[in-house]
Amino acid sequence: MGLFDIIKKKLTERKSSPLDKEKIKAHLDSVQSEIYSFLKPLGFKKKGRTFNRQTENGIYQVINLQSGRYDFGDKYVIPGIRENYYGKFTVNLGVLVKELYELDFHKKGKDFYQEYSCQIRDRLSNLTIGQDYWWTITPSTKEIAREIIDGLNSKGLNWLDTFDTREKICKNWGTEKNHALRAKLDVGLITIHTDKEKGQKIIQDYYNNLDQKGHKDYVMGLSKRLGFQLNS
Repeated sequence: MGLFDIIKKKLTERKSSPLDKEKIKAHLDSVQSEIYSFLKPLGFKKKGRTFNRQTENGIYQVINLQSGRYDFGDKYVIPGIRENYYGKFTVNLGVLVKELYELDFHKKGKDFYQEYSCQIRDRLSNLTIGQDYWWTITPSTKEIAREIIDGLNSKGLNWLDTFDTREKICKNWGTEKNHALRAKLDVGLITIHTDKEKGQKIIQDYYNNLDQKGHKDYVMGLSKRLGFQLNS
């Protein structure tokens, strides 16, 4: 039985007794420490439960451990619709392009980013087992950390490296199936810095295919900030 078969099996089998907040934090700290020992030699830095690595200038790879914050109780849970993730955590992946961050947030870029600010995002479990998965926090911290490190080694880091340069983002983010609807806009906004005419054409094509007025107004505003006028 392979690693991901084991994880799938645990989707239905893994059980644990409830832990208090201090134990949850301590166990997750231990998991994170193991993961950071793996990531640090690869060039990742850490703040809180987030890891960053800059690849090309202004391109940041982000890995984040997201824990369930509140215990909502059994009455809150509707299996498959609304889950209680207290005592569990998941692993988020992201790639951030600095100039897109500055456009979106109207402020100067930083030297460390959170996953929720990334333009390109996914979860490690989506890449490894094809579905959302939250690890239950138990005293078996080395086992849990090993599952995550194996997942990063086999799938996660390769996914991040698919977008480690602007050239790769423009090739892979705008064309791959199931990517975000605004991927083409992101590609246009990146391209415009090196090929203004081509970038403007990509953004115009994106604009022409929009139906939602609010988003069309947003894209029109972006074009004006960048010094050109879209044809409406």
